[in-house]
Amino acid sequence: MPVISVVWGLGLLAAIALSLLWSGNMSYSLVRNSLEVATINATVEAAVNRAVVGLLDTQPERRWRADGTAQNFEFEGIPIRVSIQDELGRIDLNQAEEPVFVGLLQSAGLDLNSATGLADKILDWRTATSLKHLNGAKEPEYRASGSAFRPRNGPFQSVDELLLVMDMTLALFRRIEPALTVYSGRQFIDPQVAPREALQALPNMTPDTVESALAARRLEQLAVDRSAAVDSVASLRGRAFTIRTEFQMSNRTLHYQAAVRLTDNPNQPFWLLSWKTK
Repeated sequence: MPVISVVWGLGLLAAIALSLLWSGNMSYSLVRNSLEVATINATVEAAVNRAVVGLLDTQPERRWRADGTAQNFEFEGIPIRVSIQDELGRIDLNQAEEPVFVGLLQSAGLDLNSATGLADKILDWRTATSLKHLNGAKEPEYRASGSAFRPRNGPFQSVDELLLVMDMTLALFRRIEPALTVYSGRQFIDPQVAPREALQALPNMTPDTVESALAARRLEQLAVDRSAAVDSVASLRGRAFTIRTEFQMSNRTLHYQAAVRLTDNPNQPFWLLSWKTK
């Protein structure tokens, strides 16, 4: 019996030791993960703030471009690649009309009939009435197809919501997503800041003319004096921009995307509209 008691006691001590070791390792892992998350968040926030400062710089030669051109800077020893996209250069899901959607979908590889049908379904998703376009879809069509979703019958709340529209595939969505926004509030795009995918949707645009337009944009040099620069900065107030960040951490490449809207309040120069991992 004494031997059994000793063995049982040693076993209990070993179990306690293993439990303490496991708890210690778990605590260390949780602290390490919390520190990494905090570092990532601080890095992304620094990138967003730096991008806004770059947008609002009154010196034209130092101002960051808002057409997706990448910029590089360093925060706490971490090299960060940042690009800014003016949402006025993108197609607004809640404002654009059918020809623009058809052009976008054709540029992504759909034939005319398929592009027209899907464009009608996009319009029906955001239209409040029960009437549907010729090739569109409203609640009865979604129900008949067995879809778990129903049209919002109101404005798209995000670009990702487009994935819920009947006949939209993930592969097609990924091809057209860079051209789309819900933040511009305008029916037409600004070709001076439009990404390649949005330019391809414009009438009479071919791959060659798109590349020529992008090349001309990169080469253009504008002589702007300081007063004009200040006016240009003022015109950015109220506009929305998407800021993409890319950096390395723990042997991983991280991608984050934030949408912001600039304000005229110097104490809070922008509102954060959305934030997600890419």
